[in-house]
Amino acid sequence: MKKKSLCLTRNIFLFILIIFNFQLSIAQEIEEEELPFDAVIQSTLKGKRYKFYGNTRFNFNQAYFSNWISGGESALTVLYGLDYNLNYSYRNGLVWDTNVLLSVGTTYISGSKFFKKADDRFEIGSLVGKQINQYWNYSGLLNFKTQLLPGYRFYTEDGIEKRDQVSQFLSPAFVQLSLGWYYKKSDNLWLNLSPISGRVLLVSEKYTDALAAGQKYFGVDAGKGTKFFFGTAISGFYRKEIMKNIFWENKYSIYVNYLEKTKNIDFEWDMNIRFKVNNKVSGNFIMHLLYDDDLISELQVRELLGLGINIDL
Repeated sequence: MKKKSLCLTRNIFLFILIIFNFQLSIAQEIEEEELPFDAVIQSTLKGKRYKFYGNTRFNFNQAYFSNWISGGESALTVLYGLDYNLNYSYRNGLVWDTNVLLSVGTTYISGSKFFKKADDRFEIGSLVGKQINQYWNYSGLLNFKTQLLPGYRFYTEDGIEKRDQVSQFLSPAFVQLSLGWYYKKSDNLWLNLSPISGRVLLVSEKYTDALAAGQKYFGVDAGKGTKFFFGTAISGFYRKEIMKNIFWENKYSIYVNYLEKTKNIDFEWDMNIRFKVNNKVSGNFIMHLLYDDDLISELQVRELLGLGINIDL
């Protein structure tokens, strides 16, 4: 009971923090290129407007020790990622925004038999909207996310390092379809509110067939390959230059399942502070928080700090 109370308190705290972040960003003046409502009509492309932009990055972290008396292990982390957007609008008020996100990485620790994941995400989100006014739209959102590489559980047995495969491409995978309202002040600030949102969790039955009665694999029952959710979804993005050449990016999402455990709010918050050295070289600090009790009833935390090469469009 105490554990559930702590989880609920933590969920509420992060929910309030995310909403406060959005409200704060609304209140602040954002110096950037605006997209006025009638700019679509006045476009030189006969009412059509396209915009393609994004970032490709290559980051690494490295530590080396040799005969270091106070101790330490050599390690190398390499990350590759891309994050691209395609925005389309038409004079009749049609808005279509698509985002593709890929991030993969590996870590090697001296003395270890295996390379281990530092990150593994692949996500596509596509939103179609019909403009209500300058900033608000009716919206339909289709989102798909999974991992690309196998995932393993590592352990030591009789002094030998071993691993068991526990996940793979499309296991798990999420497909979500949401209907609601889309607020977009600029490319640096948007929010999607979806009181009607269906989500399907897909897994490979080779993992669920071996489960004992009562056991679950990512929340999916033994012998099954899918689990269906129906609820409310909130997602958003906020980006700001907080100091010269220092950019703060936030992606967040919240999901409340109407069908079960409505007090458990699933959320994801991906924060990236980018320190821009020049047009090609930058440093990144990434803090990624995730809570979904169908995956694991604990807060998942991923933190990375490194130097990298970036290509902006």
